Amino acid sequence: MPQYWLRAFAEDGHVLGRWRGGAEHRTPVRRAAVARDFNTDLLADGERRVALETYLDRHVDGPCAPVLRAVREGWWPLDGAQHALALDALAWQVVRTQAFRSFDEQVGQQVFPALWASEAVGFCEERLGRPLSDVERMEVFWTAIYGRLPALPWSL
Repeated sequence: MPQYWLRAFAEDGHVLGRWRGGAEHRTPVRRAAVARDFNTDLLADGERRVALETYLDRHVDGPCAPVLRAVREGWWPLDGAQHALALDALAWQVVRTQAFRSFDEQVGQQVFPALWASEAVGFCEERLGRPLSDVERMEVFWTAIYGRLPALPWSL
């Protein structure tokens, strides 16, 4: 979570948090809601890509910080551009969570392969200039998912 959002709720540079057990605690804004390298990608050679962090800083957090400050100071309603910036920043807050990251990974692992395989069937039909038979369709589908035909409970 960006510090400028946390500062909006801070008192004396601290925010009030709650442990999982329910007990409240004060924590400094600079240490609240911190997940090291959350928006970086580990590359194969061990380097880290910070493209998302850079994008968020330049196009979301940087532009929205003064808008949120204006809202806190009572400047309302916002003009159209400011309103759009605030909505964009709020939407990014949803995406910047562990829960969304987990959902995104599950979609990538479970849903994307089936969508990809379905596209492969359509691609083959287009290239051949004819519809595939049921057997061909299943062969292309499962080969696109697994790179080979799996052991299926029915015969092709």
